[in-house]
Amino acid sequence: MYYRSSREQILEQLKRGVPSVGRKPPDYQYIFRPVSASAKLYINPHAEMELKTPKVDWSVEVQSIAVELTKPQYLSMIDLLESVDYMFRNAPYRKFRPDLPLHKNATKWWKYAINSILEVHIRRYSRMWSWSNIRHHRQLLKSYKNVYKNKLAQAKVSEETQKQMQDLEKALDVFSIILARQQAQVEMIRSGQKLLRKKSTDAEKKGSGWFSGLWSKKESKRKEDEELQAPETIDDLMTPEEKANLFTAIGYSDSSHNLTLPKKYVAHVLSLKLLSTSFTIKEDRNVPDTLKIQIIDLSTKISQRPGAQALKVEAKLEHWYVTGLRQQKVVPSLVASIGDAKSSLLRIEFETNPEDSTADQSITVESQPVEIIYDARTINAMVEFFQTNRGMDLERLTTATLSKLEEIKERTATGLTHIIETRKVLDLSINLKPSYLVVPQTGFHQDKSDFLILDFGTFQLNSVSQGSCPTSNTSLEEIMDHAYDKFDIKIKNVQLLFGRAGEDWKKARFEHPSTLHVLQPMDIHIQLAKSMVEKDIRMAKFKVSGELPLVHLRISDQKLKGVFELIDSIPLPQRPVVSPSSAKRPAIPVVTDKRDGFLGTPLLLEGVESDSDEEYFDTIEHSRSLEKSPAKRRKLQAEAEPIQEELTDLQLKFEIREVILELTQQLQREETIVMFNIKQLGTEATVRTYDLTAVAYLRKISLDYHEIQGKKQQLHLISCSDKPGLDLLKVEYVKANKNGPRFNTDFGNTEQTVQVAFSSLNLLLHTQALLSTLNFLTAVLPSRGVGAADAGQLPAQGEKQRADASSRKVTKAGKDRDVFDFKLFAKLDAFCVNVCDERSNIAEIKIQGLDSSLFLQSSQTTLFARLKDIIVTDVDSRTIHKKAVSIVGEEVFSFNLALYPNATEGDAYTDMSKVDGTVSLKVGCIQIVYLHKFLMALLNFLNNFQTAQRGF
Repeated sequence: MYYRSSREQILEQLKRGVPSVGRKPPDYQYIFRPVSASAKLYINPHAEMELKTPKVDWSVEVQSIAVELTKPQYLSMIDLLESVDYMFRNAPYRKFRPDLPLHKNATKWWKYAINSILEVHIRRYSRMWSWSNIRHHRQLLKSYKNVYKNKLAQAKVSEETQKQMQDLEKALDVFSIILARQQAQVEMIRSGQKLLRKKSTDAEKKGSGWFSGLWSKKESKRKEDEELQAPETIDDLMTPEEKANLFTAIGYSDSSHNLTLPKKYVAHVLSLKLLSTSFTIKEDRNVPDTLKIQIIDLSTKISQRPGAQALKVEAKLEHWYVTGLRQQKVVPSLVASIGDAKSSLLRIEFETNPEDSTADQSITVESQPVEIIYDARTINAMVEFFQTNRGMDLERLTTATLSKLEEIKERTATGLTHIIETRKVLDLSINLKPSYLVVPQTGFHQDKSDFLILDFGTFQLNSVSQGSCPTSNTSLEEIMDHAYDKFDIKIKNVQLLFGRAGEDWKKARFEHPSTLHVLQPMDIHIQLAKSMVEKDIRMAKFKVSGELPLVHLRISDQKLKGVFELIDSIPLPQRPVVSPSSAKRPAIPVVTDKRDGFLGTPLLLEGVESDSDEEYFDTIEHSRSLEKSPAKRRKLQAEAEPIQEELTDLQLKFEIREVILELTQQLQREETIVMFNIKQLGTEATVRTYDLTAVAYLRKISLDYHEIQGKKQQLHLISCSDKPGLDLLKVEYVKANKNGPRFNTDFGNTEQTVQVAFSSLNLLLHTQALLSTLNFLTAVLPSRGVGAADAGQLPAQGEKQRADASSRKVTKAGKDRDVFDFKLFAKLDAFCVNVCDERSNIAEIKIQGLDSSLFLQSSQTTLFARLKDIIVTDVDSRTIHKKAVSIVGEEVFSFNLALYPNATEGDAYTDMSKVDGTVSLKVGCIQIVYLHKFLMALLNFLNNFQTAQRGF
């Protein structure tokens, strides 16, 4: 915008655009506002003798950092990213682009499009594999390699050599240049030539001394030969332990630490203080803020104690505020600090060789409580802010970002592995005080609103001391137990409350229990252990064990209705309507690099071993021989694949001791109507390299009804056996990798296996109890219908799911027929149903011995089901024929089904021995005694529910 002015005018305008403390240029839309900072440096050269003040004390203070983003700026950034993405995609075709306007030059632009596709996607590959192009490319590589050899052999490169290299580099790509340089270096080293260029560069960096001219060429050569034979450093003469003892004895340190200083003396201090930081999001410049995050008084202090080789980093955050969109002349507070004013909101401390601990490193994290308030308009405005109402296509940039994240992930994993191998003792302590989330009615915080409060509880994580080191008399199990870093995790007082307008829910948070509690305070205890040894088949990498003693939910009908009304009153963000035209396909196709390999060989070589051109042709002949012998190729591939050991990645054990769901009725006080109880619900899992084994169990469940005809009587609607050690329900799941070493032996060629065992359950169908429970739930639960918008989306989603399902139906011809994809085994011992009303018992139904199995293979599907016995008894004492339904024989029925997909396709259709499926059903003798009174009692029992359903 300044290019039409003179040079002096441009400089003057640019200078006026630089902000200062007292002057801010107008009409500037900053994303990052100007930052001002001040620094102070204090150096005491005699500090190590006085030992009173630090030798270096450096403090930096930043006044304010402000980041502001508006909707036009956000859209401009998205447009910029999309433009850059299109530039990346257009890069292969840019050299064919005509420098002409589109108007009146349609022929040349069509020629540009045709030439781009032909040259990049068609002619390039045909030209690449032509013999003339290969020979020309090899000649260029050979010439560049020879020129680069001359450059390495010469102390000073001539201009002619540099020009020749530049011309060759213009004709070659980056991969070819790197390949030729690596070959040149390897060939020079093999031939015994010295890399004078590198040596001269090192000599220039080191510099020459006063006595460099006193030595002759022959003497220097003799000295070099002696240096090659003699050890050059102290590391070659002494072990690390011996070197550490020597340095401590003489008071020397090779890491610039003065070991003679006291261990408590702090020599270097660096302080960084940030007074204010804000991040603001708004729709435009002159409108209220949609979201504003403020961080007040963020400070960091780094101190060093050279005598103990210790470093301490301490970070503190005093206040943190988040405000939302202004509404009803009030700016709502979303996040606010509510902790003690004397202590910091967040404190993080990291120290090596700490004074008050025997550990090598210590990490301490402490935080004060934070109040989080849900504001519906702010959340909806934020969702709308980041919606662009158009389909964005940033595939190339997204791919690059993901690859970079994977690289960072690999580096992080490598760093963690190094920490584990060094086996530093870490003292970890994290203490987060209870913060809570407040959800107000209508999504706006007012004093006269109802509130739903979720208290996250106190979070504590501490490292567990291993005690003394194992001795020679320690058993192998104890030694393996010491080889774990153990951590203890505790979460206390997690609770959920519902408060009406005017109720003091803040006081009720600390009253256990109270009338406002929906979820009573619960605690979670988890023990985590991480192995120091990465690869040991006897040790699991991670061990996780935990328990949850009690989950108690107590809610009344009025409270449950209020919770649903509160949730329904909160406006949710609207989904953007994106037209099919806006979700456009990429205008420029993504160009994939298909140079992945040359006849199956990798393109990028890790090590270059080539001395001549013969190896190039040997690779071709070797590849052709592999193509002619598939067995040999498979053998070489099998030898090349690394053999993985079967390691244990995770051992998990978690149990919930008791779950109580209590439904009450709000009268003068809360009266319990229904109580559902679950005892000992847990799981155990083991994850190994080639398989996963998980077991879930349920010991006991019960459902009790507490009111019969206005009287307090307890009625057991669901009950089970109290036999110790017997599980009501047990589910075992096994998933195996067919490439594992034990797939055929231990897993029976089965990829997934599920075993379900159900012992016995008693169910009581009481007329009044069931009707009262249904009336209670019907009065409380809101009736919801599917909206027109959702109903319109359901068919489209169903069509999409059917299309996805049809696309996944691809037959795998090469799949092993002996491998089972899935096996299911289910067993039910007994199931008893008692039917009664408030006057008398009606019937008893018993089902015993239900077995079933399901086998899935690529070639067939097999289903088996068998029921042993079923008895329907009339429990009336005056009845002569007690058994209304009984079995005469061994079983009720036995069912077998076998399906053979694709068995009659093609030529097999005319073969009468080939079938698509077989069905076998065997039914035993069922004895039924018709009792009119008994049948009418059952019909009357069912009619009560039909009448109640019509009344609903």
